[in-house]
Amino acid sequence: MTQLRKFIAGAVCPSCNQVDKLFVTAQDGAIVCECVSCGFRDVRARDAEPGTAEFARGLGEPAAETSVVRIIEP
Repeated sequence: MTQLRKFIAGAVCPSCNQVDKLFVTAQDGAIVCECVSCGFRDVRARDAEPGTAEFARGLGEPAAETSVVRIIEP
């Protein structure tokens, strides 16, 4: 059976730096991110909790401070 590939619009591959080449599939209870250009593959647990290292892996350094953004009506 073929897996459904969900491409990530605007995503940049961390390995080859190509844009729009990454896709995500669900395999064996894990989320798999792959690059069609270079073959990069990243596997994460499907049930990773927000705030854990498994969830944040690959997302860069967390922001030291958050700020509130206001929308001002013209």
